[in-house]
Amino acid sequence: MKVQQLVPRAEEVELDDILAGLRDISGGTLSPLAPEILEFCANFSRALFKDAEAKKFPELQALAFWMRKSELERLRQEFDRLKTKNTLPVPRGLVFHVPPANVDTIFMYSWIMSVLVGNRNILRISPRAAQQTTIICKVFNECLEAAGDVMRRNTVMIRYGHEQEITAAISAVADVRVIWGGDASVNNIRAVRIPPHCKELAFPDRYSLSVARTARYLALDEAKRKEVAAQFYNDTYWFDQMACSSPRLLIWCGEREESSKASAMFLQDLHEEVQRRGYTLDASGSMNKFTFLSRAILDQPVASTRRVDNQLTVAQLENIRHLDRDHCGGGFLFQYYAEGIDVLGQVVARKDQTLTYFGFEPAEMAALAKLLNGRGIDRIVPMGKALTFNRYWDGYDLMAEMIRHVYVE
Repeated sequence: MKVQQLVPRAEEVELDDILAGLRDISGGTLSPLAPEILEFCANFSRALFKDAEAKKFPELQALAFWMRKSELERLRQEFDRLKTKNTLPVPRGLVFHVPPANVDTIFMYSWIMSVLVGNRNILRISPRAAQQTTIICKVFNECLEAAGDVMRRNTVMIRYGHEQEITAAISAVADVRVIWGGDASVNNIRAVRIPPHCKELAFPDRYSLSVARTARYLALDEAKRKEVAAQFYNDTYWFDQMACSSPRLLIWCGEREESSKASAMFLQDLHEEVQRRGYTLDASGSMNKFTFLSRAILDQPVASTRRVDNQLTVAQLENIRHLDRDHCGGGFLFQYYAEGIDVLGQVVARKDQTLTYFGFEPAEMAALAKLLNGRGIDRIVPMGKALTFNRYWDGYDLMAEMIRHVYVE
């Protein structure tokens, strides 16, 4: 069967030929953190920074920043700490990446963690992928022209829809399968068999939230408050609030009247930030948000609502004990006033991924994680860093998951 290959060259190719090429290791393979891998990633980072089209998209600049040479060196040092006296970390082999269509750069972070440790890679790109993905493929191919033969054979990106026969053919030869997407997508792909030795990493639907200490917020001057709004904007509005780590619930911790005052100031600043950044929601997104709000009023403990404008809608909750994790994105925010952060012990569930915070100390967040004891929350980061990728994601150490340890006594 033929598929549309995007990398290393855009052309129609037989899938069997692609898989045969990836399985053929006669020309050599890459060892973990090999110089040619680090050089390619650094070159790709620089090319993204310079590309005129890529400059228009903050998420592509964030990707370039994360792949910069100093970050790669830090990852190399971290990898060295995975070695022990009697173990040697080696690549797992061929990694099949299945990313979502709605988060345009996540497949590259998955690829980076895999390629850095020497794996070969095949990535499925959705036909619904946005312009950012096209830019990535273009820049990637340009960088491959200057790379060595082994690097050019390392990665293939192909575009296809939901054809199970293609997924099955790739899965049959994979050593690792990485699935990003909604619960339904994960379950559909999991129905496709993998070899007994193949490892599978799944990143299904998740829910994220944010917490702010009211007194600390009210003590800020106007300039600092606007910085908080800008940080929250970055966490929330990139990817239309549909990234798994984008906050959907904001909890103010403090005296109720002060929290109400802080909320009013914050939402005004956030509204101005949204306008300044030029974020807009299309007609279908607006209708979806209106429908979601109507359903939330009927089905959830919503005390009041505030539609600041088409880009920002807020629903105030009376309690959060039975919070529904369904969400519409597009600038819809649940809000709750609590006396203290211990309220999270009542609401956190296994589906909860990222907690961003403002006005709390890291030691308080560590104590909270200890209190939760694995019930939920895999990442706790300062407000403004919800979308900052890390090798630790959804409770996985991605670098460690992408290797095998050979024991030598």
